[in-house]
Amino acid sequence: MGEQHVRRRTVLKTAVGALGLGSALAACGGSDSGGTTSGGKAVVRMWSWYNDQEDQFPKLISAFEAAHSNIKIENRIFGTPDQYLPALQAAVAGGDVPEIFAPHTRALTYGTGGISADLKQELGDDFLKDFFDSANQEYTLDGKQYAVGWMAQTFGIFYNPDMLKKAGVEEDGIETWDDLIAAAAKIKATGKFPVALSCNPTTSSLDFFLPLITQVADDPTYYLKLDQLKDGATYEDPKVIQAIELQQRIVKGGVFQPGTTGTSGDQAPQIFYTGKSAMLFNGSWTPQGLTKDATPAFNKLYKVMKTPAIAPGKRHWTANQAGAGWAVAANSKNKDAALEFLKFMYSAEQYSPTMNDSNSMPATKSAAARIELPIMKQMTSWLLDGDGCPHIPFGPGSVAAGDPLAKIFDGTGEPAAVAKAMQQAVLNAKGG
Repeated sequence: MGEQHVRRRTVLKTAVGALGLGSALAACGGSDSGGTTSGGKAVVRMWSWYNDQEDQFPKLISAFEAAHSNIKIENRIFGTPDQYLPALQAAVAGGDVPEIFAPHTRALTYGTGGISADLKQELGDDFLKDFFDSANQEYTLDGKQYAVGWMAQTFGIFYNPDMLKKAGVEEDGIETWDDLIAAAAKIKATGKFPVALSCNPTTSSLDFFLPLITQVADDPTYYLKLDQLKDGATYEDPKVIQAIELQQRIVKGGVFQPGTTGTSGDQAPQIFYTGKSAMLFNGSWTPQGLTKDATPAFNKLYKVMKTPAIAPGKRHWTANQAGAGWAVAANSKNKDAALEFLKFMYSAEQYSPTMNDSNSMPATKSAAARIELPIMKQMTSWLLDGDGCPHIPFGPGSVAAGDPLAKIFDGTGEPAAVAKAMQQAVLNAKGG
């Protein structure tokens, strides 16, 4: 594929190797960080891999510097999370953290380690209340919030209406997982795969699975506790096992193409837009990729629907958190300048145009109401309706749950045993 955007799946893959930062955090959490000046101006360094807005950042910076003659913004975009994370780790270990940075999946660890500022204290609830709840929750621990969402993401089922019609499947007829399983049989009879899905790396399978836990529990706060293993939450809880059983039923129902655990995040959309599958389970970044990689005719043809509900009339819980976010260095001498630029980026006259111009999903409700791209507008409406739920494992070791879960996708495991293995894998990765 020609798509250059780096997706959250890649972020999680690199996160598996980023679990041993405790000593580095302890060593430099209380030291001053940076605070350089240039020509008498306070320098605010901003680090990320967010190439989605590489054309928009210079405009934001130019407008800000024109109104703040005493502040200079130095923006650095790394090519991929694999290139970004080692640089960030080195900055953390050296006690010279950039004033604004993408916290990766280490947002909470950096916060509790004294690296990231508590933005609830620095910016206040009035600023934070405009963000989607699930975007705030992913960065919050024990009443403190260590980052804010930049680009939100959600998931849905993209579909080819012509292929559904050929299979005798009504576009509005897939409300529940049972409906999808029934539709899958009809689609397979036409010689096509029903739904293309990527479970490679194995952490990608969590995008699909974790919202099933919320569907079973009907509680969007449940996974937040499981992610932190708080309040007695465990992967061996009956709710989790029931969600794994649902996952197994979907897999055995022939919903996905064979070999999902060998299908990468680039390959799944390819299967869809080349006509090998009638549907694709993927995230809200999909329209950006299809615009680049699929034909103009296909881009006019495809549509998107909500992920199915667990039963008729139940909420269509769908994954929603911020795949990208910003943290502010707690100990930089230029922290106030960094906070000023952060507030500027989220101002109404800057943030909404930035998201629209980059075809990105915003993390605030006010900007979501001003989305222009039709498919993105549709998917964001689900979040405005309250269907979003947590799906990013920020807790220590949480990403390790994806490895045992792969046995459900490849048909080699049973729910109770997989749940037990998930719990143990997380504890091992956590170091407990």
